[in-house]
Amino acid sequence: MPFPPRPVDATLHGVVDYTAGATLLTVFPKLAGIEGTRSAGQIRRAGAIHAGYSALTDYPLGAVKAIPFPVHLAMDAVGAVALAATPFVTGQWKKGPSQWLPHVGLALFELASLAITDPTGRGDWHGDVEAVRRSNMEDPGRKIYEGPRAVTPAVA
Repeated sequence: MPFPPRPVDATLHGVVDYTAGATLLTVFPKLAGIEGTRSAGQIRRAGAIHAGYSALTDYPLGAVKAIPFPVHLAMDAVGAVALAATPFVTGQWKKGPSQWLPHVGLALFELASLAITDPTGRGDWHGDVEAVRRSNMEDPGRKIYEGPRAVTPAVA
C-alpha cells in the first residue's frame, strides 16, 4: 500500500532540524518553565545530539553528509521515543507534569514531523514557480481598482 503524499522534502526537514536543535539548546527550557532542572539538561542534550547528527546527514543542509537521509529519519524516531521515555525511566514524572510533559510534547512534534516528511527527500509538493513569478510582475493596483468590487457599500 503506498504512503499518502508527504509534502516535506529534505531541505525543509533540515531547516526544522536545525531550528529545533537551536531552540532546545537555548530558549525552550526557560519557555517550558523547567530552567535549572534535570529535565532541562536532558532536553538540551537531546537538542545537541539532534543538531549534531543533522550536521552529519546527507541532505542539502548537511555539512559532512555521512548519514543517509532514511537513517537520519530512523534516528529521529528512536530519539523521539527515547526523549518521551526519559522522565518515566528516571522517575522525574513523580515531580509533576512540568517534568514530563515537555518531553512528551517534543516527542509528539518529532513524530508528527516524521509523518509528513518524504523519506526519499524529494517531497510530494512543489509550487509553480513560474506562476509566482508571473503574479509578482503584475501591477497590484490593477487587481484592486479594476473589475467587480469584492465589497459593496451598504444601501442607506
